[in-house]
Amino acid sequence: MARGEGVKKLGDLFSVYKERLIAPQGAVIDMFIEVVQELLSVEIKKEKVSYNPHSKTLSLAIGGPLKAEILLRKEEVLAHMKARLSGKSAPKEIL
Repeated sequence: MARGEGVKKLGDLFSVYKERLIAPQGAVIDMFIEVVQELLSVEIKKEKVSYNPHSKTLSLAIGGPLKAEILLRKEEVLAHMKARLSGKSAPKEIL
């Protein structure tokens, strides 16, 4: 859009940054804890979750039954995370 062609929406001004920026590691972990809290009504401590941004993998250091339940609903959890974070920032795997 050249100068003087009209009014641009404020949300459009930041669309380039939304596509290029990657969420920080802590923000992805916090979002995962929030999604699990909403879907499973279970609280996980932040120290029990780690995230590798290069491989986009969340690793869980929690007990067997809870981890098994999260892994059974892995696709649902990942879909919620992808909707909340940009596709570039969303994790691809949960271990």
